Amino acid sequence: MRIALALLLALHGLIHLLGPAKAFGWADVSQMRTPISAAGGVLWLLAAVLFSIAAAAAGVGARWWWSAALPAVLLSQALIVSAWSDAKFGTVANLIIAIPLLVAALDSRASSFRSTFARERDTLLARATRPAPPVTDADLAPLPPLMQAYLRRAGAVGRPRVRNMRVEFNAQMRGSATEPWMQATATQYEFFDPPARLFYMNATRSGVPFDVFHRYVDGAATFQVRVAGLVPMVDKHGPGITHDETVTLMNDVLVMAPAAALDLPFTYETIGERTLRATFSNAGFTVSAALTFDAAGDLVGFVSADRAHDRDGGPASWSTPIAGYREVDGIRVGSLGDANWIEPAGEWTYGRFEIRSIAYNVAR
Repeated sequence: MRIALALLLALHGLIHLLGPAKAFGWADVSQMRTPISAAGGVLWLLAAVLFSIAAAAAGVGARWWWSAALPAVLLSQALIVSAWSDAKFGTVANLIIAIPLLVAALDSRASSFRSTFARERDTLLARATRPAPPVTDADLAPLPPLMQAYLRRAGAVGRPRVRNMRVEFNAQMRGSATEPWMQATATQYEFFDPPARLFYMNATRSGVPFDVFHRYVDGAATFQVRVAGLVPMVDKHGPGITHDETVTLMNDVLVMAPAAALDLPFTYETIGERTLRATFSNAGFTVSAALTFDAAGDLVGFVSADRAHDRDGGPASWSTPIAGYREVDGIRVGSLGDANWIEPAGEWTYGRFEIRSIAYNVAR
C-alpha cells in the first residue's frame, strides 16, 4: 500500500508538469486547450513539486508525507477547477489520495493512538532509572539450571542489566482461526524499573486501517482498537485486562529481555527435564506460565492459563511458541513468535510476530 501510494503521488505530480510546459512553451501540450498564464504555470509547477516531495516521503515510510500531500491536493484541485474541461479527471486521483491523507492527518492529532503513544513513551523515558551494572555469574547462581543456561546462551553475562527496551515488529493478525490475516507493523516500549509497557500497532484489512494500543503503566492496563484511528472498536480496562497484561509483560521479559528478570519478582519451579513453572507478581497480580526449553537451552514455549479477559468465548490457555533465534543488539533472541489460543477444540494462531529491530537501555 505504501509503495502504491508513493507511485500514485509521483504519477499525479508528473501530470501536473503539463501546466508549466504549456505556460512556458516547454512543449506542445495539445491536451490542454485552456490558456495558462505564467503565474498559473508556477502554481502547476508548485503542485508537481509538492506531490513529488510527498511521494518520496511516502516511499521511504516517513510519517510526515501527508503534510506535503495536503497542500498539493488542495492546490491541485483548485487548478483543476480553473481548467475543468481539460483537467477534470485529475479530481479522481485527488479523491483517491484524500483517503489515506485523511487517515494520516487524523493519526497526527493529539488524541490519536500514535500521538498518545509518543507522549507516554517520552514521559516514561524521562523517568529516573537505577544504574545498569553488568550481569555476573554470581547473579545467575540462585536460578534453576534451565534459566541459568538460557541467560548464558542469550549472552546476558557481562552485558548491562536491562532497564528498558524498544522493539519493532512485522506482524499478521486475525480474529478467528478462519478469518484472513491482517498485515500489521508494531512498535513497543517496555520498561522494567518499574514495569510498564506501551504497544502501538497499525493493521490493515482490505485497505481499511486499524489502530491498536496496549498501555500498562503504574499497575493499570488498557486495551483499545479503533477503525481508521477514529471509530472505537475495542475499549477494555479494569482489573481483568490488567491481569491479562501482566501475563503479556511476563512473556515479554522472558522472551525478549530475560536479563530483566533478575531484577523483577520472578520465582521458578522445575517441573520437568526441560520445563519450568515461572511465577511473576506486579501491582497486586500474580501470574504463572510453563516455560519449555530445547536441548540447546533456548526458550521455545510459553503457556499460561492466566490470560483470558482479552478474548471472547470459553476457557482457553495462551501460548507463544518461539523460534528464529538470532543475535539482535548483542543478545540472542527468538525473532519469530506466534500468539495462540489453546481451546478445548484445539490450538489456533491469532498473531504472528517477527522482530525487525530491538534495542536495550534506550534514551529514545
